[in-house]
Amino acid sequence: MNSKKTILSNFSASKPFLATLSGLVAILMWSSLAVASNFVHRLPRFELLWLSFGVAFLIGTVILTIRGQLHNMVQPFVPWVIGFFGIFLFHLFYFIGIALAPPAKVTLISYLWPMMLVVASAFVERKQFRITYLIGAIMGFGGTLLLMSGDVSIRGNSLIWWGYISAFICAVTWTAYSIANRRYTNIPSEMLVGVCGAISIVTFLIHICVEKTVMPTFPEIAVICFLGIGPTGTAFLFWDYASKYANLSLLGSLSYLAPMLSTLWLVLGGVTLASWGLVAAVFLIVGGAAIATIPINRKT
Repeated sequence: MNSKKTILSNFSASKPFLATLSGLVAILMWSSLAVASNFVHRLPRFELLWLSFGVAFLIGTVILTIRGQLHNMVQPFVPWVIGFFGIFLFHLFYFIGIALAPPAKVTLISYLWPMMLVVASAFVERKQFRITYLIGAIMGFGGTLLLMSGDVSIRGNSLIWWGYISAFICAVTWTAYSIANRRYTNIPSEMLVGVCGAISIVTFLIHICVEKTVMPTFPEIAVICFLGIGPTGTAFLFWDYASKYANLSLLGSLSYLAPMLSTLWLVLGGVTLASWGLVAAVFLIVGGAAIATIPINRKT
């Protein structure tokens, strides 16, 4: 009996660690979104969302059917709505933003959410907050600013500010979703497979109303499948688990790895040129993430 209790206790203690690893997996997947999207830039944005979320839903449904867990998609109304609007609104306002303003600036503003998550979680989880999280987040934000400093494009269009506002809404949306999701630890992550299906339907309706359909080539179909399996698919399931059980302050600090890794993928893919500014940004972001993970021993 004591042995069984010890095993359960060890599993419970390891849950935050496993959740943090789960969050890192999601961050790694999201970091590939920019370079992958570059290979399908010919496709309208909402068509891309419709297809990639559709792939996520189809593959997820097949896996859940095989595992006999299809019923996990049927969950109470409130967590379903939180999942749907959290994921859908983030992508909606992001694409509105890049349509109205310089994409690099929009990406920068949308990645205010890790900083927001660190600050917000300080109020939500007072006992877990450490000054190293805030230092790590500030360093990560500084590195992100440095990554985007090369964007000096200027537009005379007054709608540019609406693009920036949309990007800010992205950051607020994802922060609110990550914190609200914390309240529903009893809801299985598999629910998001159904959410992906709902988002695919909605983005399809938006696509046929505002965009002209472009038939993807075979290589583009391969990229769409990759997106559906990773950045717009299982990444949300990994983040769902992370946002429920990991330390949100630490998770927010580590999230700055996403824009850094995204830039590295762009360099390796020949889309972005390497520079000393990039090296400095990598130092700030990785250094900030490392500092965020440093434990502080408190005297009792």
